[in-house]
Amino acid sequence: MSEEIRASTTRTLRDLVPAEAWDELTSGRRRIHPAGTILLRQGDTGTHVLALLRGLVKVVRRDIEGRERLLSFRGPGEVLGEMAVQNDRIRLADVQAISICEVASLPAHTFRHFVERHGLPGKLACLANDRLWEQTQAGEGDLDQRLAGALLRLVAMSGDRVFRLTRTELAQHLGAGRNSVSDALRRLGPSRVRADKTCIEVVDERLLHDVLRRYPV
Repeated sequence: MSEEIRASTTRTLRDLVPAEAWDELTSGRRRIHPAGTILLRQGDTGTHVLALLRGLVKVVRRDIEGRERLLSFRGPGEVLGEMAVQNDRIRLADVQAISICEVASLPAHTFRHFVERHGLPGKLACLANDRLWEQTQAGEGDLDQRLAGALLRLVAMSGDRVFRLTRTELAQHLGAGRNSVSDALRRLGPSRVRADKTCIEVVDERLLHDVLRRYPV
């Protein structure tokens, strides 16, 4: 599996539509939410979608026994909650702000018309495939490389280097134990990554890429 695949970010809707279409999508009511806010809640009806203008969010699903899995991260240019709106079903996961987020809200019927008018069903299917691939990447292979790839994707999608994330959340995302993630962070070392109880800081992207290439540092 190539370094480019492991470290790549998924495409966003903004990447796939003309600038005027994205401007149309984001012309609705805008709100700013602090870190920790639940923007969309698992089990709610899909009454609207959110276009993420700035900030970083995490998508978290709880199973029937209450266990959580951090499925993915999303950054600016993403549309959030579109699956429930398109399929007329309940939301399958929470979407929670990791940093301060600005979003534009669009009612469900308006978004459906937008998708039809701009011929987007195929492109939205491509985005869904990208997200499934990202989840597969996070859950398979060498843990040190998966962790390095996830952190590099976070940097690429957000432009930030410090993230309000815990070891437990990283473990949920990578499908690993918390202690295993702590061990992987120690192996990566403070020259690459620093971690405390609530934050992860990427110190040197180049050295993380070295981990993906399996080059000794």
